[in-house]
Amino acid sequence: MNLEQILVRDKTISYRLAQWGNGRFSRALAWILASTGDSVFWLAVIGWLLWQKQALGWELLLTVMITAVLVGILKGIFRRQRPKEKWAIATDKYSFPSGHAARATAVAIILAFTMPSFTLLWLLWAVLVSLARVVLSHHYLSDVGGGLVTGILIGLTLQLLT
Repeated sequence: MNLEQILVRDKTISYRLAQWGNGRFSRALAWILASTGDSVFWLAVIGWLLWQKQALGWELLLTVMITAVLVGILKGIFRRQRPKEKWAIATDKYSFPSGHAARATAVAIILAFTMPSFTLLWLLWAVLVSLARVVLSHHYLSDVGGGLVTGILIGLTLQLLT
């Protein structure tokens, strides 16, 4: 199977997953899940943690910032167009890798090391945030796969360095 065939299959599977977002309830659920991976959401959480003088706030701030920079660089390199969709606000026009998937995964890894008894919950949350982006037609499945790998690498690297 060559790259073109892989990309066609990726789009086909992604469009099938996006069909789940056609219902009112499923679209709302996907939007809520995806929103928990937003930068603004995490900056609010980080602000609250820092206000509470929690060291975790600084670790998450570094994680979110590094993720944003690396994802921005990668999107500039790959320049993959997003799926055709109707949405009003876009922080960037490129889709690979998914910033939401990368951020959620990197944050999940940091949280897993901080609160290991919830590791499965954090990782499940990251996967659900990622899939919600496909259901909302903001990304292809391979975009969130790339984001998951990026987030894993960032989260593990930061853990090794701290």
